[in-house]
Amino acid sequence: MDGAWVDRLGRRLGFLAVPGLPGLLTAMTAAAALFAASKPEFVAALALDPDALRHGQIWRVITFLVVPPQSSLLWTLLWLAMIYAVLNALEAAWGEFKLTVFVAIGALMSTAASLLTGAVGDNGPVHLANFLAFARLAPDREVLVMFVLPVKLRWIAAAAAALAAVQLLGGDGASRARLLAGLSSYLFYFGPGHWQDLRLAWRRRGL
Repeated sequence: MDGAWVDRLGRRLGFLAVPGLPGLLTAMTAAAALFAASKPEFVAALALDPDALRHGQIWRVITFLVVPPQSSLLWTLLWLAMIYAVLNALEAAWGEFKLTVFVAIGALMSTAASLLTGAVGDNGPVHLANFLAFARLAPDREVLVMFVLPVKLRWIAAAAAALAAVQLLGGDGASRARLLAGLSSYLFYFGPGHWQDLRLAWRRRGL
């Protein structure tokens, strides 16, 4: 079972779960977008800035997760809807503690990567990990691309993973560290399952 080790951990530390995490992160992102609309420099106070972290601004370990996209209102609304839908589906499948740990791993590893490389982190890889987990749990669920074309999550996830692989191969050291750190939660939860699938595929082909 993917992430089974967290289930065992939850029997002792379940009280650390953050209740209502999908709604909380979505609401915080919406609030940040509203503030940023009138005061764009506000976003800088939330970003994962390693220099600010070293000066004691520890809240950035969490607040970088809710930095909104600097784009149109429509894209911001779609971003908020995606965050809530994905996290809510994960919470329904896993429970509060397992989702809390998943998000915490991505946040802490992204923080470590930012401090080690000296580069400002972003929440894109963390949200990509959330989406890949969602697609792994419900690969046959369909979404409407451009509100018209129904596409199964497995194919969207495959395209997103391929793009991430290209970025990993072609990026510099800081961007690679940032991407791997953000995806670390997915790798911790689902890496063993993917490895098992690969081993089974090898056996079927007689490799």
